[in-house]
Amino acid sequence: MKKDYSVSMVEANIYAIFAALPFIVILIGLDIYIWKSPNYFSELFALEPQYFSLFMLAIFIGVIIHELIHGITWQFFSNKKSNAIRYGINWKTMSPYAHCKEPMGIKAYRLGAVMPAIILGFLPAIIGILTGNTFIFIFGLAFILAAGGDILILWLIRNVKAGSLVEDHPKRAGCYVIDKNEA
Repeated sequence: MKKDYSVSMVEANIYAIFAALPFIVILIGLDIYIWKSPNYFSELFALEPQYFSLFMLAIFIGVIIHELIHGITWQFFSNKKSNAIRYGINWKTMSPYAHCKEPMGIKAYRLGAVMPAIILGFLPAIIGILTGNTFIFIFGLAFILAAGGDILILWLIRNVKAGSLVEDHPKRAGCYVIDKNEA
């Protein structure tokens, strides 16, 4: 028997904002506290067009890398072959995705869910705060927001026991937890 731990892609996109918001607020507060500069977003929009375009290109490439990080992490930590991971875009909700077609351990699933937030979100945001680099900081914030759906999924599976087997949901944000008696 499978227990569903998922939400629709539309719900995930809405809840993602609320899931990421506490982290974003804390990091913005920390940045303002350290640098005494609450107007750093105006710096981004005051850029010359070519630099703003470069920043937006970095965001676009980051979205692709975000999904690759999911897939590569799942593949590596669950010992799956590359053809077990499917990448695409849900055009209805404009949501890119990485999907593992085979069940895996909950630990590998959680790790794959959190890694894009760490690598593209929290690390750049912290580096941006430590160096005072507004652009790296905002890049990090954007990818914490992009990982809001992943944060939501981690919340949904917070009580799933270690050692559980999960199957990535094929159409929704989240997964099924598979009863060990069936596996």
